[in-house]
Amino acid sequence: MKPRQQSAGIERLIRRVLSIDEIGVIAAMLGICIFLSLTTDTFLQKQNLISVLRQASYIGIMAVGMVFVISMGDIDLSVGALLMLVSVTMSVLFRSGYSPIVVIVAGLALATFCGFVNGALSVALRIPTIIATLGTLSVFRGLGLVVSGGSPVSIDRDMTRGWFFTRLGEKSFGVWMSAWAMFAVAIVGWFLFTQTAFGRRVQAIGSNRQAARYSGIRVNRYRIMVMSLMGFIVGIAATFLLAFQRGGNPASGPGQELYVIAATIIGGTALTGGSGSVFGAVIGAIIVWLIQNGLVLLGIEPAWGTVATGSVIIIAVALDYLIKRRD
Repeated sequence: MKPRQQSAGIERLIRRVLSIDEIGVIAAMLGICIFLSLTTDTFLQKQNLISVLRQASYIGIMAVGMVFVISMGDIDLSVGALLMLVSVTMSVLFRSGYSPIVVIVAGLALATFCGFVNGALSVALRIPTIIATLGTLSVFRGLGLVVSGGSPVSIDRDMTRGWFFTRLGEKSFGVWMSAWAMFAVAIVGWFLFTQTAFGRRVQAIGSNRQAARYSGIRVNRYRIMVMSLMGFIVGIAATFLLAFQRGGNPASGPGQELYVIAATIIGGTALTGGSGSVFGAVIGAIIVWLIQNGLVLLGIEPAWGTVATGSVIIIAVALDYLIKRRD
């Protein structure tokens, strides 16, 4: 191959790489990994990396659903409380002797119904979803405390030896099952978001809701469908969280909505709606937990993790705004 042809081939490869939508967030993740590998002794240990991936998985699963919500021009603040409500409810069902299949179906049904309620309230009351879910956040959290009695719901040790806990709550090929679930949900979410009419209409609604309505898209129906989908995906995250924890903890959900929204925005989903990246949101979830993990390894007070996450949200939104204004 001639040097000129070789050079042209390299240039085409570079252009292809740079044209990847998620290239910025991938570069940020690699930058954090390089920094932590140089400043700590334990970051690159296999056990630490697997742990980060597991912790990011629950946020990553929910971030896939949040891509649809934010791309549509809405925000769901209730996902953390809903995660807790579903996990403790499933724990109570397990403790009552119901089979794993019944518990899974009941948990997913409850989560989907709660998502439907969020969407229906927004449509019926004609209020932004962020306001409706601000209210249901407290409702779901309160219901979770009522169901659990305000304390962790333990499950009999004999029950935790069943397939639900041993298959969904443990590792497969050295990686936690929740991480495999995150990747599976991301692939299905990517296909639904980018390759179907449903995904294109969701983005059209986020770009211009009025124009979407004039073009024949049933906006209210899609808003309810997306919020129901968000609830269903939270139910998936709650299922794997319960399988790992082997019990429901009312303290495990509140505050997670911050990390889910952060992961989604960091991943490239525009806060103004109209566009998003499912794979970017998953990488964003990993970045969020890399930051948390890095602070611990560096000996910094864990409370600074929330400060760091909030700062990253501000930076990501500011960069997105500046780029769009320049365009």
